Amino acid sequence: MEYANFAPHSSSILNGKGDRRRVLHNCFTFVMKSSIFYHMRLWLFLCAFCLFIASCGNGNKIKIPQNVICRDTMVDVLTDVHLVKAAQQMGMSLNPADTSSKVMPFEYIWKKHHITEAEYQKSLDYYTHNPAILDSIYENVLNNLSKQKAELLAKRHLK
Repeated sequence: MEYANFAPHSSSILNGKGDRRRVLHNCFTFVMKSSIFYHMRLWLFLCAFCLFIASCGNGNKIKIPQNVICRDTMVDVLTDVHLVKAAQQMGMSLNPADTSSKVMPFEYIWKKHHITEAEYQKSLDYYTHNPAILDSIYENVLNNLSKQKAELLAKRHLK
């Protein structure tokens, strides 16, 4: 057979079918190698893209347990709690008839929002262990307090 002694790295002079076979072999090897690298790069890109899409989904949304006060109610409760604490620090009484009781205003908050102190404490513990949610809750609490302050200042200026 004519191709039996073909050495691909030989420095023979180009002649006939043997040279064509070597050229075709080199071209095929080049195409296969570059095709493999192309496909590897394509798969790497596709995998990275899929990971990016998966990380942007709603799958990482934290589910709040049923026994925890919902986020919006917690905003209202914390707004009232901070108002009561601020009033107590300033020596103000929320109920002029009862100046001796420090617990009474908090009981009013629990009744107002239809919760118990235990539910409040459990919810506060849950939100404390989830700082991202607690941060968004406190943004709303601060917005509520700022709105109430603006309303009080507007009423003061009208009088």
